[in-house]
Amino acid sequence: MKARSHHTLKLAGAIAVTALGSLGAAAGAAPDVTVQLFQFQPGHAGVPKGTTITWTNQDDITHTITSGTPEMRDGHFDAQLAGKGTTASVTFTEPGVYPYFCRRHQSMRGEIRVN
Repeated sequence: MKARSHHTLKLAGAIAVTALGSLGAAAGAAPDVTVQLFQFQPGHAGVPKGTTITWTNQDDITHTITSGTPEMRDGHFDAQLAGKGTTASVTFTEPGVYPYFCRRHQSMRGEIRVN
């Protein structure tokens, strides 16, 4: 059994990023986004302020969740999903629109709208 790694990074007072190892996300973290076949599912989500979203990689390859666009990263969050079963969570504490993409596969894009 692999050990679970856990890293939390607080950014700009508005977002906290948590990266978990291959055993999955912390209980109660919702809604979830699945990363599979070079897509974020769902690709767009609307959530209330204070919501934690967890991305789970279902592909065997590494993906990232990087805030902004490939043309203009905004630095709110950047987490690596290093293979199947790895997760990363972001808590959105401020209203706004948060586009994101995969640095390795820049056609993979999503967006979180926080009310």
